[in-house]
Parts: sequence; structure tokens; C-alpha cells
Amino acid sequence: MSTLHLLIVDQHPVVGAGLELLLERHSDIEVSATASDGTTGLQWLRERAIDVVVMDLHLPDMDGVEAIRLYLEERKELPIVIFTEQGEEVAVYRALKAGARGYLLKCAEISELVAAVHEVHGGGYALSAALNPAIVNVYLAHRDEGSDSLGKYQALSTRERQVFRLLAMGRQTMDISEILYISPKTVAKHRAAVKKKLNLANAAQMAQYAIQLGVIRVQ
Repeated sequence: MSTLHLLIVDQHPVVGAGLELLLERHSDIEVSATASDGTTGLQWLRERAIDVVVMDLHLPDMDGVEAIRLYLEERKELPIVIFTEQGEEVAVYRALKAGARGYLLKCAEISELVAAVHEVHGGGYALSAALNPAIVNVYLAHRDEGSDSLGKYQALSTRERQVFRLLAMGRQTMDISEILYISPKTVAKHRAAVKKKLNLANAAQMAQYAIQLGVIRVQ
């Protein structure tokens, strides 16, 4: 059996270290990297051959759903398992809508997480036994609908969508530059293109539009 290389992203280093210890007891799993924020995890994703990401939704530098989108825009078919304390149905739906293939609560047994890692790597979905499985069915029935089909947002390029969402979340030019690995000048170019295509004048209008679309949430 081939080895699965994992990236763990959790804001608490002790959780990441504990997961690494427990997961690597399984001979076919190797934790290639751990990160305590979304940006560092994105850097590891670019530098390492990662098969599956295990990620919390609570991250110190970005919304977990936005992190899912950024990771998938970096690697389209990347299997992501959310491992979190958030059990609300809306949180589960948003994570699946963004592209996560698994959603487990932190009360789960390690064997459940291992099974989820294998399931998503094989192309399936994995949902914590503590959650309502109907959530996945609702998502699968409506995954082609929703926010990305609204308005002029669909006309934005992938990079423009990344910049738009980060601007709408209140990120500054230098932050976006570091997160996306692009120069501040390129960020400014994309910001200008987004404003023109969406007919938005400032970050406040971007935030309002992003909330309307559902691509960011009100904290």
C-alpha cells in the first residue's frame, strides 16, 4: 500500500503535533508538514507533495472556508478534510460548498479520521458520525448552484477572485501579496481589474457584495 502524505493545518501547535503522532502510527500515513495558520499551510502545499490536507476551520490569519478555496485554486483536485469543533449545519455546508471532501468533529476517534483520509483520497466524501448525513445529500443536490453563478463575479479570473475575496475580508496589499505569492504591484493590478469588472469603488463595497454572494460571511 502506498504512503499518503498529509498536511495538517491547525492554529494550536499541540493539536498538530498530537495528530501527527497518532496518524503516523498507521504505516501508510506520513505527516509531511504541519502549519498553525492558513498562509504557512499554503506555502507547504507549494513545496511538498501533499496527498490530503487535514484542516481546522478556526485559523488565525484567514477564514477556514477561504483557506479551502485558496488551497483548491492552488491544486484543483486536492482532498481536504475539515477537522474542527464547529458542528453547525451551516458551517458544514459552507465547507463542503467551498470544496472540502470531509468534515469531522474533534470529538471523533482517530480511527474515524484515518478512515476519512482514505475515503477522500479515493474520491469519496466523509462526514463525522456525530453529524446529520443529510447535509452531504443537500450539498450534492445543489453544488452547481449558488454564489459563483451570480452577477459579474463569474467573469473574474481565478486570481482576481482570490484578490477580491481577500480585499473583501479587509486584507491589505502586503498581506495579499504574501498569501498569494505575488508582488504588491500585481495585487494592485488585480484590484483595479476587480473594481472595474464589478463596478465597485472601494473595499467596503467589495465586502458588501461578497457577503451578498455568500463568498465571505459576517463574523
